[in-house]
Amino acid sequence: MWGGLRPIRSRLLLDVATIVAQVLCALTAPTLTSVVILIFSSLCTVATAGLTQRWTITFPMVPFLFLQGMRRIDVLLDSKYGRLISDVVLVTSILLSALSTVLTILFPAVEFHPISGRFQVGIIDVQLPVDFSEGLRRGSMVGTAHEHEEELLDSGSVTARILYPTNDKGGSIPYFDPRSANVICQEMMKAGAPGPLKKFSWMLHTWQLTKLRAIRNACPAEVEEDSRTKKLPIVIFSHGLTGISAIYSYQALSLAASGTLVLMVDHTDMSACCVRRRDGSFLLYDCSPVTDLMKGEKSELEYVRGRRAQTEHRAAECLSALNGLTLLNRKNIPALCGLNVSFVGKLDESEVTIMGHSFGGATALTVAAIRPDLFSAVVAHDPAVDWMPDKARRALFLKTGIQGAAIRYEGGTGGFRDADQEEKKDAEREADNACDSFHSNDMLFLYSEEWFLKGWGAYKYVKDLDERSMLGPNKGVSNVGVIRGAKHSEFSDTCIMTPIWLARGTGLTGDRNPHDTSYEIAEKTIAFLDSSRRKREARRRKIR
Repeated sequence: MWGGLRPIRSRLLLDVATIVAQVLCALTAPTLTSVVILIFSSLCTVATAGLTQRWTITFPMVPFLFLQGMRRIDVLLDSKYGRLISDVVLVTSILLSALSTVLTILFPAVEFHPISGRFQVGIIDVQLPVDFSEGLRRGSMVGTAHEHEEELLDSGSVTARILYPTNDKGGSIPYFDPRSANVICQEMMKAGAPGPLKKFSWMLHTWQLTKLRAIRNACPAEVEEDSRTKKLPIVIFSHGLTGISAIYSYQALSLAASGTLVLMVDHTDMSACCVRRRDGSFLLYDCSPVTDLMKGEKSELEYVRGRRAQTEHRAAECLSALNGLTLLNRKNIPALCGLNVSFVGKLDESEVTIMGHSFGGATALTVAAIRPDLFSAVVAHDPAVDWMPDKARRALFLKTGIQGAAIRYEGGTGGFRDADQEEKKDAEREADNACDSFHSNDMLFLYSEEWFLKGWGAYKYVKDLDERSMLGPNKGVSNVGVIRGAKHSEFSDTCIMTPIWLARGTGLTGDRNPHDTSYEIAEKTIAFLDSSRRKREARRRKIR
């Protein structure tokens, strides 16, 4: 019925009980017992979901209760039109009960399928200080300065979520931070919904009923392998346009349950739908670049250069967040001491992967191009390669990548920004050096079938590198794969949270069960990281 989505069992039972109570009250004479049952079930729904989180029940419930109250007003029923009023109340009540039933089926409150892995997952939400001294300075933006540059540069911190393996038992946390949930739903609808629905943010409030099977502020696990304690490998994750870290929870939970610490960054370049700052205020998504492009007030080239500027900002945030995390490996901070949580000496700084989806994929590749020495692997899911700054695109495609190539990458939208031939030669010489370092890391490019068919994300150029063994290090495990039947959005949680009929009708989801797609993405990513680590460990043992 729900196309592979998994309704929350307790919520479904309460929904059914409330609808049954409504039907009984509508079809029978109002008695004290039926009224008590109706009021009790209604109060349970409101108490556990508020007025909007289960709007499929509560919205029809309000007029239904009003009509049942009318049935108790003898003056109305004894009047000249009493019979007519009684019939109208009966028919309308039945229609409202039917509406509740239909809406409950169409918009189920859903949960994740169980995450496979050796460990439970702990979660900590933190504010990490942002240092823009490396990777982003005033005036370093590509092209025209961002409209909100002052606000971005003075933001002072980055919101991050850390997921990690733990041996603590039980526990769950809300899918969205309750302090930010309503604002997140509002901004997600503004950014992604069709025009008429943009103001109906309550349609997403059902997501607030979903729980993540994770333990807040749990103690990090002692990971043992081959009878020895092993430090935790690290993944830095960058979200896509209009996303936030929370909507990539399935992938992050899968990585953490397999024994990896995942640091997820909520970017402050105004590409996230909503970021909660340290002072409790919100930095909201800036839709003006897309609006200006659609209105013709900005050319495609100007639009892309603006996105490349944002990628620089995002890259600086990822590097800063990684720096903050490695500091936690040396010395605990008061905030974590108060929670009795410590990562001191538990992180493997030689095993750091930079990972991202879409805009986050472009960010991950850019970060690896800036500081390849900090990372051991790169994972890019449907990367928006065209949004990478010039130097990063050169590092990916130039030098050995063009030797013997059947196709040549010319720089994407607008090409490379070289003022003259001499400057072009200097840039290419610099890229030659960066290319070797950049491709010293194992790389996984995973594309949805949607992007593969459209040729987006520079697929054919990346695939050409892979086929000629030019992607990543020699004899490494780099790979380019396609998730068959998948759409771009299925790398996030969007498709396992959205009713399947709606997701397929709007093109968010393919024909597959979206949980199967999410599982395949996680499985391929984890298998790649495991293979990459084993390869490096074998190389280290050989050197010894």
